[in-house]
Amino acid sequence: MLKEITTTYAGDHHAFAVLTDTFEQAYVPNSVVSSIKLEVGRTYRAGVVENRHDPKGQTPWFVTFIEGSDFGLRDKLKDALETMPPAEAPITPEWDPFAEPEKAPAALVREAVDAMNGEPFLASEVAEITGLKHNQASTCLNNMFTSGDLSCAKIYRSAAQGRSTQTVWCETVERLMK
Repeated sequence: MLKEITTTYAGDHHAFAVLTDTFEQAYVPNSVVSSIKLEVGRTYRAGVVENRHDPKGQTPWFVTFIEGSDFGLRDKLKDALETMPPAEAPITPEWDPFAEPEKAPAALVREAVDAMNGEPFLASEVAEITGLKHNQASTCLNNMFTSGDLSCAKIYRSAAQGRSTQTVWCETVERLMK
């Protein structure tokens, strides 16, 4: 709640005040003291709540903020804005509503697979044709394999390997068997 307080003690790290209507004591913590220069005997409007940190009840109120103090944020923001160089607007290309939208990587890979005419190929060849990164092309090829649209043969250098040394892709298994 918002109440009028009068400062009775102002230290470096905390202060005390009294509510002007009931003369009950209020504790002003460091966070509030550091936001405004409190003067003893001066009256302020402050937000106060019940002080739950005082088991004896000698200081029943706790000050959460004082009106007019902004915790120095306004001054800090003003100083920061004054020292910043002027911002330049980023250059963005004009949007052309009639331009063809960019194709998704999966569509590019599908077109590249169709262009292989049923011959076996490697992911690196698809990446080179489509302009995608190798791992993007491999992911799209693996997704096509998982959905049953593509076949693959995994080649291992030794039986103990966890991952294949090379994977050869093809539209049908018959072309891989030749």
